[in-house]
Amino acid sequence: MSALIRHHPVRPEEAVADQELAALVQALSDHGILRFATAFVRALPHTSLIVARGLNAEASRTVIQNVVALLAAMGRVPPDDFAHFLEAVSRATRDVEQEAANGGGPNGEPPGLRGAYHLLQDDALWHALGPLLDGLKAFGDALGHRAHPQAPEQPPGPLL
Repeated sequence: MSALIRHHPVRPEEAVADQELAALVQALSDHGILRFATAFVRALPHTSLIVARGLNAEASRTVIQNVVALLAAMGRVPPDDFAHFLEAVSRATRDVEQEAANGGGPNGEPPGLRGAYHLLQDDALWHALGPLLDGLKAFGDALGHRAHPQAPEQPPGPLL
């Protein structure tokens, strides 16, 4: 009597998925990521204790509170305004870098008295500086009202 032939038909998409999974596991092994993940999982009780102790430190709680305050403040800014602000900062940074590479002025020299006088008469410059000066005034006012802060809610005491 002959032995039974066991045949399990494999659909082509399953074969591709199996090959991709085997390739992924091999790549993770080649780069040492599997070894790192295995060691991390084995040390999980110890690493979680270290993380918990680190988060329970006063400095860590302060950092978390500061990040929460920053995120709450950013939550009040519409995304389009924030994107516009970031584009303006990026453009200003590029211009400052170009000016620093060129030495400051058009010929690499400071503007002098005549150049400063022309800057004072430049309407485009004052039009651009207006919002910046208004922002600095609001910033100064906000710092002046520090006696009555409107801070976001603070998380309660120690984490553990």
